[in-house]
Amino acid sequence: AGTGTAVVSTQSTGNQNMKAVILFITVLAIAYAAPFTWQLCPEPPPQIFKPTSVTMSPYPAVAGKNVTITSHGALTDYVRGGTWRATVYYDNVPLHVFTGDSCDLVPSCPCPCGPGDYTASTAVPVPAFSPAGAYTGKFEAVGASGGTISCFTFTFDIGA
Repeated sequence: AGTGTAVVSTQSTGNQNMKAVILFITVLAIAYAAPFTWQLCPEPPPQIFKPTSVTMSPYPAVAGKNVTITSHGALTDYVRGGTWRATVYYDNVPLHVFTGDSCDLVPSCPCPCGPGDYTASTAVPVPAFSPAGAYTGKFEAVGASGGTISCFTFTFDIGA
């Protein structure tokens, strides 16, 4: 019987430990992200679409990827045209403004869109340069005649 020396590579063990630490930090960042929240605009003007729920997917948002904002609610009057605008703030500084045609928000109900229960949805890009952290925003949709279709504010996180 011979005697030998066992050599154990610490490099692969070190790499595995580093991967485990990175995975743990990533899971913690996702688990502790503040929830996506929303509310109707303070002292809202009369709105013809009042959301009952608003969601963001994926959540938390990822820099360089699109997020989809979806709202469910009841439309109480016709939408015959107009525009929407979403402004995103980081540390109370406007970071980005997204705009679009209000008639594109509900593909199943092109303008003129009559009263009923609807789901409105739009995908927006999260710029790749966006730092991780907490953000706020405001969504406003205005009809062709200038009246408010919908208005809500929201808070969300962009993950690491």
